[in-house]
Amino acid sequence: MALCHDIDLLEVKIVNDRLILRPTSLFDLDPIFRNFNERVTRFMFPSPAISSVETASFITDSIDAMLDRTNLHLTILHSDPKDQFAGCAGLHHTESRTPEIGIWLAEGSQGMGLGLEAVAAVCNWVADEVECDYIRYPVDRANGSSRNIPESLGAKSKTSTTGSHRPAGS
Repeated sequence: MALCHDIDLLEVKIVNDRLILRPTSLFDLDPIFRNFNERVTRFMFPSPAISSVETASFITDSIDAMLDRTNLHLTILHSDPKDQFAGCAGLHHTESRTPEIGIWLAEGSQGMGLGLEAVAAVCNWVADEVECDYIRYPVDRANGSSRNIPESLGAKSKTSTTGSHRPAGS
């Protein structure tokens, strides 16, 4: 990863007015397993886990990737009510000059602008901490709400399914 500083990705914490984004851990197993369902993943890959064992495997792989500094996997929490699970975000392909942001929100956290806030928060963190040319945000063209996120941040679409956001100062 082209990190600007010697950062332990397991210690990253991104906070804004309504959200706290912190590294995903095994403490998140139950809310991730319960909320990463067919309705949430309608426009996504992969499919929901069949068992909590699959979710645990995803989380341990995520922790390993953070230890290797190749990916940043974040759990998104509401700041009020305090620490209520909202979803997950990730910064992937960090070894490239064009990392990729992925996000999903629990059904009860959708439609409140939290996806835009979470993506903006991660983009701001990237601008300060990662050397890159731009950030990719792939999205299914049928997913109008998610497609609006990069457009709201001023990103230009390179294809019909992907928007990109250039970090401030780049």
